[in-house]
Amino acid sequence: MGTVTQDPSTGQDHGVHPDDPLAGITPLPRGERNLAPYRTLGVVLVAGALAAVPALTLLGHGRWAVTWLGLVVGVLALLRLQRPEGTWIAARGRRFDVVAGLVMAATLVLLAPYADLPRVL
Repeated sequence: MGTVTQDPSTGQDHGVHPDDPLAGITPLPRGERNLAPYRTLGVVLVAGALAAVPALTLLGHGRWAVTWLGLVVGVLALLRLQRPEGTWIAARGRRFDVVAGLVMAATLVLLAPYADLPRVL
């Protein structure tokens, strides 16, 4: 491995080798570490809610699947309204994310009755 890097201002040894692939990764600050379990829980809850959509579809409840998807998108849009900083659900600006999410949610819920149309082909 390479030599150990030192801080030029203090001369302290960081113990980081230049060849180390994890050299650029820094640990989360103390306040951020406390939020890590909640972030993981949020991702798991959203993944579970989205997994219910194909499950409902496979069970033959297409209308409920589309309605459920609209509700999930609406909840995520409202959650984005409450979270001003950019999170993993942020795409553009806060206002755009909320308006686009609510429009998509309303569209999905309004079009849900057409999800159970008989197959033409």
